[in-house]
Amino acid sequence: MTASSAPLYTVRLVVYFLAFAAANVTIGSVFNAQHQTGISKARTQAGVSKLTPGVTVDIWTSDVWNAGMVEGIAHLFLGATAALAAFALLFSSRVPQFLRTGMLPLLLALWTFSTIFVLVTSVITTIFVETRQAKVTAYLPNGTKMPDSLVTAFSKQLGMSPEYSTFGYLKFMTIAPWIALLFAVLSTILTFVAYRRSATTTADAELAERKAAAAAQEVYGQSAEAINIDEKRSV
Repeated sequence: MTASSAPLYTVRLVVYFLAFAAANVTIGSVFNAQHQTGISKARTQAGVSKLTPGVTVDIWTSDVWNAGMVEGIAHLFLGATAALAAFALLFSSRVPQFLRTGMLPLLLALWTFSTIFVLVTSVITTIFVETRQAKVTAYLPNGTKMPDSLVTAFSKQLGMSPEYSTFGYLKFMTIAPWIALLFAVLSTILTFVAYRRSATTTADAELAERKAAAAAQEVYGQSAEAINIDEKRSV
């Protein structure tokens, strides 16, 4: 069996590659969001210090930070699954038959898990970014906490909003996973179809082998019977 003769070879290879690429883009968007968030916090602190020297600002964004990290882990698993699937498909002709038989069910399980993982984390991250905002707390030089209304006024004066949905890098972190999810779903479906076709082909091949063996046995039996008859006649 050659690699190109595997079920849905070309389509699966392309979709696996796109799933791998989309997963890596999402991972990059998560790291970029974490980096840009740090820059935004530093910029806010610098702006507040310039406006009111001595005032310190604490910006709490651990909710979206944690959601983004879990999302990155989910897409890391998706990327690993896509890489394994593509590798197994490319080198399927060099793998023993018993390994080829067990590879598709394994890949189907991995694709299913990674797709569900990506779906859950994408929903959570999207909800967080669209509905939540950073918790901003400001303190005077003597450690007294400033009223929230004054903090809001400072934020407006600086032209900064605590809402996550106003930041482009966070919005992109919620868009990229859905593209990766699309290719994950397609990969899962294609792997399932390939598994069914492979199972059908294997069953047909086994049936053909049994028929051939039965036919050979029948021919052998007829030949043996003919020989016995000839021997009896000669006697």
